[in-house]
Amino acid sequence: MKVYLDNAATSYPKAPNFYEETMELYKELGVNASRGKYSVAEKMLNIELDLRKKIANIFNISNSKNVILSSSATVALNQIIQGIDYSDVKHVYISPFEHNAVYRPLLYMQKQFGFKILQIPFNKFSWDKNKTKVLFESQKPDVVVMTHASNVFGNILPVKEIFSMAKEYESLNILDTAQTAGLLEINLKELRVDFAAFAGHKSLYGPSGIGGFVINSNYVLKSILFGGTGINSEDVGMPSSYPERYEVGSMNSLAIIGLNTSLEWLLEKEIEKIRLQKIQNFKKLISELSYFNEDIKLIYSDDNVGVLSCIFNDYSCQEMGLILDEAGICTRSGLHCAPLAHKHIGTIDSGTVRFSLGYFNIQSEFNELNIILNSIF
Repeated sequence: MKVYLDNAATSYPKAPNFYEETMELYKELGVNASRGKYSVAEKMLNIELDLRKKIANIFNISNSKNVILSSSATVALNQIIQGIDYSDVKHVYISPFEHNAVYRPLLYMQKQFGFKILQIPFNKFSWDKNKTKVLFESQKPDVVVMTHASNVFGNILPVKEIFSMAKEYESLNILDTAQTAGLLEINLKELRVDFAAFAGHKSLYGPSGIGGFVINSNYVLKSILFGGTGINSEDVGMPSSYPERYEVGSMNSLAIIGLNTSLEWLLEKEIEKIRLQKIQNFKKLISELSYFNEDIKLIYSDDNVGVLSCIFNDYSCQEMGLILDEAGICTRSGLHCAPLAHKHIGTIDSGTVRFSLGYFNIQSEFNELNIILNSIF
């Protein structure tokens, strides 16, 4: 029996109808949308347009043309971060929990433009509002890039409060929703977010190979990708219209069909119900792991998206990851592409074993985990 507890990387399994419906539609409609006026291409285009509307609904924006599709949240974050005009940017703020999908592009741009990267003050998982206010007053935020929830410890960050404070200085606010889109209610206007990146294969329960970003701003990013868009082919420059300005080449038709299928299920199921189920699953996981509190240190916050990290006595995280894998428990060991988070919490030298839940985890899997841990300890 395989127990899958690596949903922060990729959700598995998908919706009950996902696999069959996706492949059936792909066999029928697996062509380029927006590249032909024949009927099959038009049908594929309609699926793409329907997908954009669903994503716009999830982010509570009215214009589905402001939904930009790409191959991943990482590519989307690069498009946003590299698309900013840094000529007047002096200070860029991030949280201590950022993934390398945010941190590495920022370091790359910093080398070119020389702006400072500052961390918003947190005491472990608690935001220090007063220190942030003082810091913003002395070094005003020009850009703020934040994850909505940590992919290592699961803590949900107070993005509304931080972005609102930053907007007092007319900051450009960017939100990484890789762990939260499809799980938390997200209203970009209320959160004061200008751009939000999303991943299709995590809490949206879609396939790998699709992600993107959502625009909630009049700010125009520079294009960093160039090529065919299916429109205005006679122009040497990229189109000014959305979404074509930021989408080049043939889109991933299979992934578009798959994500549209998964969102059909997700929106019918309702995001809040999925969230409540994950909360219940998280409580069950903590209960099972807490039984072994003399052998396992749990690191997580109460306000959580179903992710926690563990340190095991007498075992390195790599050793424990292999032991669990041999027993049929799928986890993730190491630094999880988020060294900043590990530095902040103090686990950078050891790394952790991460357990991350999905909607589809069931009681028998928690029972199986208990049996395996009992055999180890």
